[in-house]
Amino acid sequence: MKRDCKNIDITDPETILPWVTDCIMRHKKRHDFRQLLVRVGKLSERQYYAAIEAGDYTAWQPAIHRIAEEAAKRIANRDLHLRPVRIRERTDRSSGKLRKIGDEEAVQQVFDHIAVGATDPIWRRRFVPQQASSLRGRGPVYGSKIIRGWIQQDNRAARWAYAHKRKYSRKCRYFAKLDVRKCYPSLRTAVFLRYFRRDCGNADLLWLWETLLESHKVEGNEGFMIGALVSQFACQYLLSFAYRYVMNLHKSRRGKRHKLVTHALFYMDDQLLFSTSRRDLKSAVRQLIRFEQEELGLTIKPTWGIQDTGSQPADMMGFRHYANGWATIRPRIFRRARRVALHVLRRRHMALGQARRLCAYKGYFKRTDSCRIIKALRLKKLFTRAAATISRRDKEARNGNSIVQPTAGRHPVHDPA
Repeated sequence: MKRDCKNIDITDPETILPWVTDCIMRHKKRHDFRQLLVRVGKLSERQYYAAIEAGDYTAWQPAIHRIAEEAAKRIANRDLHLRPVRIRERTDRSSGKLRKIGDEEAVQQVFDHIAVGATDPIWRRRFVPQQASSLRGRGPVYGSKIIRGWIQQDNRAARWAYAHKRKYSRKCRYFAKLDVRKCYPSLRTAVFLRYFRRDCGNADLLWLWETLLESHKVEGNEGFMIGALVSQFACQYLLSFAYRYVMNLHKSRRGKRHKLVTHALFYMDDQLLFSTSRRDLKSAVRQLIRFEQEELGLTIKPTWGIQDTGSQPADMMGFRHYANGWATIRPRIFRRARRVALHVLRRRHMALGQARRLCAYKGYFKRTDSCRIIKALRLKKLFTRAAATISRRDKEARNGNSIVQPTAGRHPVHDPA
């Protein structure tokens, strides 16, 4: 069996430097990363705030290199010196669910980026294009485009068959949506390592993954920690085996093999399956539920059901896809976006938070058939104003108008606006 990552030396500072740099630059304005740069990287407070104010981080390179050297040294000594992960309960604003989020220290997040970055060859080989998550550029819009393409292609094939008097079975006639119950807490490190050892031929990398995932077992938690980068990629890695399993399910009729599932899309732990037959889809769902329970330790919520695309749209990732190829926004998301737009139109003033929310909703309107509502709410102008507002505030921050240099013995004061 082919194994990857054999020649990646994560004990070499030069090898892990790009991943350390990516982690620090992504979280550079957080206070814990500022302390990491000052304490481990030997960067002065003045250099830190000067770089933030000017937007030039060239002076940080020696400090980031020192952090990479320290991380490589700890990996080589097989001792990461990590403090226990703290768990905080937070309420999800979108769903209202109470979630236990892991709070990792800055240096552990650096190790998370090293583990994920060094394992990139395995991700590229194992992750399938139908997994709309984790990798850069794969999000709700990416997944919606795939589903819409399947339905439109199915409609074109049906029209051609009707025009030429050919028999055709629609590939997207029936669908089933599955949701995993408490996905991250249900996963186990032993299950991940059982599969991961078959693909990874690097002993240091295997040890690093095992150590990072074992550190999540605090305060009674036995699974993966929500909020950790390694949890996200490990979960998607395991679900890739579930995708391959369900797409390889077949039945034999008159000496021919027929696929039970024609299309499947996985968005995090949400799974959408299409099929030409209600009976075939029901059989595939039951086998997939059994596989995920026995092999991965995951439990599918019993709320799933078989739906006909002609009478019920496929609701996935905030989009609703109809049998005619049209796509609309999920009602709950649409109401929130409309509420923000109407508030701005009434008051004719756009705050920074409202501008960011409008830009976040832009993709939903741009990738759906929402021409009438875009015209009615004058969303094109609002999106332009929102982008200009964010750009102007970012320029003010770079020019030093939003960040005040700290005085002796005090923390910097940020403009709440």
